[in-house]
Amino acid sequence: MSTQKSFLDICIEFLQKIEKEQAENFRKAGQVIGDAIMAGKLIHAVGTGGHTCLPAYDMFYRAGGLVPVSLIIPIGALYGAAGALHGMRIERCPGYMNRVIDYYKVSPGDVAIIFNNIGVNAATIDAALECKAKGAYTIGVGGSPWQKEIPLDHYTRHPSKKNLMDIVDLFIDDYNPVGDAVIELEGFDRPIAPISQVTDSYIVRRIEIEACKYMLSKGFKPPVWMSANRVGGDEANARYQEEYFYRIKLL
Repeated sequence: MSTQKSFLDICIEFLQKIEKEQAENFRKAGQVIGDAIMAGKLIHAVGTGGHTCLPAYDMFYRAGGLVPVSLIIPIGALYGAAGALHGMRIERCPGYMNRVIDYYKVSPGDVAIIFNNIGVNAATIDAALECKAKGAYTIGVGGSPWQKEIPLDHYTRHPSKKNLMDIVDLFIDDYNPVGDAVIELEGFDRPIAPISQVTDSYIVRRIEIEACKYMLSKGFKPPVWMSANRVGGDEANARYQEEYFYRIKLL
């Protein structure tokens, strides 16, 4: 947290750190995702509650984004749909996300990207464990500081006491600080300006870019949505809509 630096400066520092230290993980994620898409599998973008659903939503049916992305958001844990306090309870309810993952038919050979900047609660750990049990390759995106600093006996943890970064096949660290907020104001008793959506949106784009570059290197045209608001957009998307309408539940 800072009282001297601007939010812009802090964002730049975070993004530069992520790019420097996670570049190889971006490359690995792109290769895994590219191989899955070329094999006809799905990429599941999993948000496990609250605002951690935003980067998952950012991957789904997005102009310039990958087509074979299935959005998995537990509606009961989505603050804007079910109520914030209701959502917080669902996030901490063991067993809930197991059933959600099963409903969306995560399958062997698929890739599941689980987003949660905290990375210890019941919904997140259950989602990761269930996706692995289904035979999917799992990628976790979250903050190692939370997972290292939250006590093992803290009530927000999954009963297993596991961390997201210790479960998944590949972990991409957004370095989210405990509390998320990064600006302190003089005379005010708590920090403001959460940074996780800035960092996680960047991570989403970097993963997508690496996946497309990898597929092109293999002579495969990446399936990417075109904006429906540009000339020819609807026509370009029609084939993908037909191909995936019965495979992606929310499409």
